[in-house]
Amino acid sequence: METHRSQKARRSIRLPGFAYSRQGNYFITICADRRRCLFGRIDENGTVLTKIGEIIKECWIEIPQHFPDVGIESYGVMPNHLHGILVVNPTSLDVSPQPRLTLTAESFGKPVSGSIPTIIRSFKAAVTERVQQSGPLISGAGWHRGYFERVLRHSREFVNAKDYIIKNPLRWAFDEENPERKSPL
Repeated sequence: METHRSQKARRSIRLPGFAYSRQGNYFITICADRRRCLFGRIDENGTVLTKIGEIIKECWIEIPQHFPDVGIESYGVMPNHLHGILVVNPTSLDVSPQPRLTLTAESFGKPVSGSIPTIIRSFKAAVTERVQQSGPLISGAGWHRGYFERVLRHSREFVNAKDYIIKNPLRWAFDEENPERKSPL
C-alpha cells in the first residue's frame, strides 16, 4: 500500500483470520475528522446533539433496517465521536467449525455482505449523504479515516463496553479529545 509521506502506515487492529460477519458483539468507535466537535455538546443534562448529531443517531438506529442480521445493543453520540455495540446474529448461521483458511476476509474491492466493515462504510456514507442533502446550513460531517472495533468475546467485556458507553458523557469534561478539557484533580 502506497502512503503519502505525511501519513503514517496504519497497523491493522483486526484479529487475523477472523470473519467480521460472524455472530457476535462488536464495540465500535467512529470519530469526526480531526476530532472536531461537530456532533453536539455535553451539558449537565447529558448530550445535546447538533443537526449532524441527530442525523448520526438516526442513521445508527436504522442499521438493522438495512442489515437485518444486525441489532443495536447500546450506543452514544458524543461531541466528536460515536460509540456503539452492534450484535451480529446471522439467520443463516453455519455452526459447523470452519478452518481458518475458509473464513471470508474483507479486502479492497471485495466487500463482505453484512460484515462490520461493510456496515460501517454504509453508515458513514449514509450520514454524509444526509448531511449534504440537509443544505448549506450544515458544514460537513467529515469522518476520521477508519474506525475502532473490538470483538466482545466474553460477557464481562460486553458489560464493560456497555457501561463505558453509558458513563462516557460523565467523563467528557476530562476526555483528552475534549478541546475544553479540565485537568483531573
